[in-house]
Amino acid sequence: MSDRLMSTGDVAEVLGVSEATVKRWADAGTLNCIRTPGGHRKFRLRDIAMHLASRRSAGSGSSPPPSEGERDIEEMVSALLVGDVEKVVGAIAAARLQRSSIATIADSVLHPAFERVKQACGAGRCETFHLHIAVNSLIEVAARQRPTLRVPGSTRGRVVAAPLPGESYDVLARFASLVGVESGFDAYVLGAGLPPTSVSRAAEDLGASWVLLAGDVAEGAPGLHEYVERILAGTERSRARVVCVGSNAARVGGLPEDVLAVRDLRETESLLAPMALRMAR
Repeated sequence: MSDRLMSTGDVAEVLGVSEATVKRWADAGTLNCIRTPGGHRKFRLRDIAMHLASRRSAGSGSSPPPSEGERDIEEMVSALLVGDVEKVVGAIAAARLQRSSIATIADSVLHPAFERVKQACGAGRCETFHLHIAVNSLIEVAARQRPTLRVPGSTRGRVVAAPLPGESYDVLARFASLVGVESGFDAYVLGAGLPPTSVSRAAEDLGASWVLLAGDVAEGAPGLHEYVERILAGTERSRARVVCVGSNAARVGGLPEDVLAVRDLRETESLLAPMALRMAR
């Protein structure tokens, strides 16, 4: 399978900067590139992700996430256990008034709260139906957020989001799709348990430029290598960029060069959202 190399213009669009800036980074060695025989610069997705990570660690000026205090998360856990959708929506609205992105809100409050619900049910501290209530609540919350996040007149393309292989719920995939919506894309969510051929076919049929695979999978993410390889093989026409989202997925080594692995939705947002859009929030 050939490497999916990106041009200077492609990288500029992804990062929301000018082509001159991308060339300056490449010439300075802060963004690795490959020179073609004709002298043109080409970039690998993995090198772009490493560049983003280095900018974040150096303090790129991005706004800090909202409080991850125990009180915020515990209040969200309580709301999810009883299906208090209005309370969840209200908490999101309050955070967005503070100019927090949906990625930041999901990473700092919603996702940790959902993880605690799953852990409590797994340990027998609450009933299985509580987990179903939490899942359904988050699905409703995501559906209600979608129209409020859409960027008017956006035409940046399409995103397909799906759970990682082994992930039982599509909650994180739904919020990954919302990151796409807030970044100016039309976003579509696929359910859990789909074979990679279905994911690649959806990306091809929709002409998606990104495939986001999100979830909380087991350590080592068994089956991930083969899964993403088959998606890449089925998206030769659309040339969709594949991103695995999740802390365990991000620790998996040996993924194909054409696949990015990021820890959370904020890192996903860094890939999808132009810098100008993030600064305008």
